[in-house]
Amino acid sequence: MARVWVLTSGRTGDDKQSLRLATALGEPFEEKKIVFNERAATWRLMLGAGLDTVDLASSSRLEAPWPDMLISTGWRQVPVVRWVRCKSGERTRLVQMNRPPGPRHFDLVLSPPQYEVPARPNIVRLDWPLQLPPEADVLERAARAWRGRLSSLPRPWTVLLLGGSSHPFKLGPDDARTLFDGAHERATNAGGSLLISTSRRTPAAALDVFERASAEAGERVLLYTWSADATDNPYHAFLAGGDEFVVTPDSISMLVEVARLGRPLAIAPHTRVRSFAKDTRAAAKRLFHGAPESPRTGIGESISDLASALGLKFGRDLASVSRKMIESGWAADFPAFGGREGESLPDDDFAKIVERARSLLPS
Repeated sequence: MARVWVLTSGRTGDDKQSLRLATALGEPFEEKKIVFNERAATWRLMLGAGLDTVDLASSSRLEAPWPDMLISTGWRQVPVVRWVRCKSGERTRLVQMNRPPGPRHFDLVLSPPQYEVPARPNIVRLDWPLQLPPEADVLERAARAWRGRLSSLPRPWTVLLLGGSSHPFKLGPDDARTLFDGAHERATNAGGSLLISTSRRTPAAALDVFERASAEAGERVLLYTWSADATDNPYHAFLAGGDEFVVTPDSISMLVEVARLGRPLAIAPHTRVRSFAKDTRAAAKRLFHGAPESPRTGIGESISDLASALGLKFGRDLASVSRKMIESGWAADFPAFGGREGESLPDDDFAKIVERARSLLPS
């Protein structure tokens, strides 16, 4: 029986993808929870394999017997997974998601569409991220738990899911007011209610606007303010009961979850900001790494790997996912709503990915 580890770090969207793949392999797996220290905020790849960015006292123990496969998502885990491979005598197969630096170090890299990781033999570029909505029984339990608190809200329910500010998107006070007013007007005109869920990335200034506006709007608005200490988050209940959804474009995991529920979906308006420094860095990334459709080969690939090791990550285009959803009819710019009646966002990549990963396990 193969031994599989999954490294998780508390980043919900990343962890869900890793755990989903591990579950689909059909092998028992062990989740290793990693807590990073302050050194993880800097680029550590130049140190190679190591645990110096890990808070060892707060993390799961990493010790023999070493796994046959290690699945992980996110660049901070890269020194850790490489350390595990070294400890295993180079036996552990590494499956990494997103845009890891030094992709040559991995047996399989799965790159969602927002990351500009060029194609290589060990890299699979995904049509859509791997996130799925919660299982039906999870949604049903959440709906039951919140039924008493939501039953007085008239239908239909317009659900507003808030991320925050992540380049190039900014959720400022003016954006928050515009978004609240538009969503509230739509819910009111339909004779329904507005349900709002914030997240840990929602800026304080925007949150203040939503709190004041919700208080002024009255009984047909329910605002949930995210808290790290909260034990009763209505997010799953909102997913279970929402009739239509407005989602901020910075949160790809929430966009994909809603689209895979097959519900009407609108992309919330956001201010798009420009940064000379970020634009210059993006141009440098394209220069050294190439574009996904025209990857570097030969010495160009070696230059790309060196640039990656020196801290020049592969590019990221957050807007690409919402743009692709709109172009393919799965969403629309608010106040319009998109979606294909009776259908949900396809998941065609997944079976092939599972087989590719399974082929790396010992027979």
